[in-house]
Amino acid sequence: MATDKDKTASFDLVLEGNGPRHQQIERAIRAKIQSGAWPPGYHIPPEEELARHLGVSRNPLNKVLRNLADAKLITRRPRLGTFVSERTDNHAVIGVIDIQNEIEKSGRRYSFDVLERRVVSAREFEIWTDVDGDEKLLRLSLLHKANDVGEVFEERLIRLAVIPEAEAESFQSVLPNQWLLARLPCTKLINTVKATLPGRRIANALGLAQGEPLLVSERRSWADDDVVTWVRLSFPGYRNEFVGEFNPLLPASGVN
Repeated sequence: MATDKDKTASFDLVLEGNGPRHQQIERAIRAKIQSGAWPPGYHIPPEEELARHLGVSRNPLNKVLRNLADAKLITRRPRLGTFVSERTDNHAVIGVIDIQNEIEKSGRRYSFDVLERRVVSAREFEIWTDVDGDEKLLRLSLLHKANDVGEVFEERLIRLAVIPEAEAESFQSVLPNQWLLARLPCTKLINTVKATLPGRRIANALGLAQGEPLLVSERRSWADDDVVTWVRLSFPGYRNEFVGEFNPLLPASGVN
C-alpha cells in the first residue's frame, strides 16, 4: 500500500527506439519495475502526464497499462491512481493463517492493535449458529499491521463457557490464536473464503477506497466436542489470494 513517500515522483522513461511505440513504452516501464527504480507501492504518474512526457496519445499508453495490469505488475485503483503492485500474499485455505509470521517473513515489521474487547451475548451474533443465544462470548477486534500500516482486520468471538479465563485476558501482548493454542487442542476446523465489500470501519482501517473488495477468511474451531472460537479475517482483495493443497501422504494439522 502506498504511503506518503510513495506518491508520484519525478520519472525518466527513455524509449530505446526499437519496434512499435507501445512495446517500447511497456519495456521501459517493466524495466523500471524490475530494476526496483519503481518499488512496490510506487504511485505511477497519471496517464496524461506519462503521455505528455513520452509524446504519445493516451490510447497506446492505455493498452500498455492494461497489459501490465493483466500481468499483475501494476494495480489500477479507481479514483486513487495506478501503483506498482505489492507482493501478493498467499494464505492457506485450511488451517491457521499466521499473520505475524507472514508479515515478518516478508521483511516487514509486525504489530497489532486491539480495537475492541467486550463481553457480549451470543444472540447478538446470529452468524455463529453453533452456540446457544444465552451464552456469554468475548468479542475482539484487532488490526494487524505491517510497518504500522493496516494489513488484516480480525474479528473474533470466544466462548467463555468453554474457556472462562479468556474474560480476564487483555490480549494486549499476546495474539488470541496463540493464547488459545497454549490452552486447548484444535480437533476440528471449518474455514470459508469469500469476497465481499467492506464496511466503513474496515475500509478505513485497511486504507481501502470505496468499492474495493475484501477477501474474507471465516472459520470456526473446536476442541474435542466443544466449539471454541469463531474468527473472521479481512484482507485487501487486490493483493491477497488463498491457496489449497491436498496431499494424502501428509498428516493433517489443526489450529485455533
